[in-house]
Amino acid sequence: MRKRDRRAAVVALVALSLFTPAASYADPTPAPTTDSQRTPFEQFRIDREVFLEALKVRSQQIRAINAIFKESCDKAARDYKVAMSVARTPDQKNMAATVRKNAVSAAIVARDNAIEALGDEPLPPIEPAKPLKSTNKKKQR
Repeated sequence: MRKRDRRAAVVALVALSLFTPAASYADPTPAPTTDSQRTPFEQFRIDREVFLEALKVRSQQIRAINAIFKESCDKAARDYKVAMSVARTPDQKNMAATVRKNAVSAAIVARDNAIEALGDEPLPPIEPAKPLKSTNKKKQR
């Protein structure tokens, strides 16, 4: 029973490690490029759209990571129930609880590592300053 749980934990870690490298290569914060023909406000709108898309992609990746984490925790709970139904001695019950705790801890570490591999959240673009209104000479007097 122990080898099976360890194998399941290793398989879950390998699955998470295979999932995260593809996401870690994506550049979530593209460098803002200014085009000489665009106004600062047009460039800001473009940068904002890129930023919102990067946030959307990151959110999808985190949802996938959390789904894998939930599956791992649910599997640990199912395995624990099965082990407890078979367990007769206190040592067997303690072993089942320890295996469950270890599986959940491994899932937490794998989830944290996967989220860390995504990198920092993209930074929002800076809105350009609005042009100052010119003051009328008649109003100054």
